This record gives sequence, structure tokens and C-alpha cells, in this order.
Amino acid sequence: MDLTDRPADAAAPHQLRPQERAGDDLLARALRRARWTIFWERLWPALASIATVILLTAAAFAPVLMLRVPSRIEGLRRLDRNSGLPHRPATAIADEIAAPTEDSCSVALWRAHIERALRAAKTLRAGTPMPRLALRDPFAVLWRCWWLRRSSLPAVNA
Repeated sequence: MDLTDRPADAAAPHQLRPQERAGDDLLARALRRARWTIFWERLWPALASIATVILLTAAAFAPVLMLRVPSRIEGLRRLDRNSGLPHRPATAIADEIAAPTEDSCSVALWRAHIERALRAAKTLRAGTPMPRLALRDPFAVLWRCWWLRRSSLPAVNA
């Protein structure tokens, strides 16, 4: 004899009425929604933290994303400016003749101009990079932070 908390006639399997099955389906759907709601409430803080970290990281790398490779014209200007030579030899070498090429006098003059620019090109200098940090950090915040950190290390180790 089985011991159950059900009456003896209910221990045997029986068929549920259609109304009871509909109630079970409603309860199952409501229970599923309730469980998903609880799951979302537990998941959301973690997702918010991850999203915050991702957004802050993206914001920190935004200047790198806006970085662009210098154009050919900018490179020629740098060469002409830093070399200090007259008549912009780097730009002259990169130029093309504007006059018609049928005119032999114009072509001869153009060739002489290019030859002079090629002789001057031997002394072209790109120069050293100038990041102009003072324009971007006028109060030297980066330097002061580094100095404070550096000067506080001996006090921590003592």
C-alpha cells in the first residue's frame, strides 16, 4: 500500500478536464514570463556594467579612430617648410608642366626648373615630430600627474 497525501481515489492516474488543462497552460505561460522577468532583473545590472565599460573604452579611443594618414600634399608642404629652401623644391618636383608640351621653349624652361629642384632635393628634411602638447594640455596636467606619482613613490616605500 502506497502512502501519499492524496485520497485513495486520486492516487490512480486520471484524465484532466479541458478546463483544468487550459488553466495549467495559462499558469505555465505566466510562470515562464515571471521567471524570464526575474532573470532579466538579475541580468540587467551586469549588462549595464559591461555596456558602460564598452562605451567608456570607445570614448577613450575616439581620438585614435579619428586619426588620419597625412596626404601627399601635406607631406610635400612639410618637406618644403622644414628644408628652408627657396622655391619649394619638393612641390616643384611633384608638379607637372602647365604649358602646352608642343612649345619647346616652355619644355626646356620646365626641365631646367626640375633639374634645379632635383639638385636642391638632396637637402630636403622632414624634420622631427612636433606634437605641440602645450596646445592640447595648457596647464601641463599630464606632467603634473606623472610628477606627483613619481614623487609619492619614495613615501610609499618608506
